[in-house]
Amino acid sequence: MKREDLHDYHKHVTDTYDERSVNHDNSEWHRKTALKLVEEMPPRVGGTVLDIGTGTGFIAFHAATLVGSKGKVIGVDLSEGMLNQANVKLADSGLENIEFLRGDMEHLELPDNSIDHLYCASAFFCALNPLATLKHWHGLLAPGGSLALHALPETAYFWVSMAREVLYSHGIRYLLNTPTANMEKTASLLKQAGFDRVKIREEEHGYYVPWERARDSWISIDDFAPGQYPHPVRNVSPETLALCEKEYLARLQELKTDKGVWNDSTLYYVYAFK
Repeated sequence: MKREDLHDYHKHVTDTYDERSVNHDNSEWHRKTALKLVEEMPPRVGGTVLDIGTGTGFIAFHAATLVGSKGKVIGVDLSEGMLNQANVKLADSGLENIEFLRGDMEHLELPDNSIDHLYCASAFFCALNPLATLKHWHGLLAPGGSLALHALPETAYFWVSMAREVLYSHGIRYLLNTPTANMEKTASLLKQAGFDRVKIREEEHGYYVPWERARDSWISIDDFAPGQYPHPVRNVSPETLALCEKEYLARLQELKTDKGVWNDSTLYYVYAFK
């Protein structure tokens, strides 16, 4: 990918998450699912932790209390807005074993074999090259080091899965969530990257989206399209895009209920070792 394209993609990511940063701490779902990664694979006392896509630091602050004063936690994010919020909390916390850095999770400037525990909550889907990213993370981990991350199946979020199907029928590739399409594909991806003892747990989530919101969910060029650049509909003609939207709404109508449209937000908890 050209440098200017990568810059544009990163700007799209940062703009999206900078906007979300002000209210991110109000998301109990993000907090709960992030901390569950740590609870199910806790770091050792004195260990070095890398929290990728740290956001406002849900994992980083909790891990810091677990590794103790002799341990270290590095929180990395692209969003300056998120990092600003995290640093405000850090100043109030009194903790001295946390450092927050701005960085691209696919190209982190950290020494190989320097991390004991790596966490990535609700951010891996942003990787443009998932396999290369996992290989990079594998290199950062010390021998025996652990990885814990969230992954999304291809069925997650109807506005993604259904849009993908419609676009694909017109020869347009929409890649979001396809690298971790199912548990078998996710496990294979980790093993190709060199990880061992891969375990994946599926946790089903879902909720109804009101019809008024659901019918406005069709993908547009202005939407965030994580894990893919250029945007999947960037070069699609207006006529084709209008036809795809019509087909999308027709399929959506079939899912309409009195409660709205059911949205599957199933999450994979993925654990592995170097």
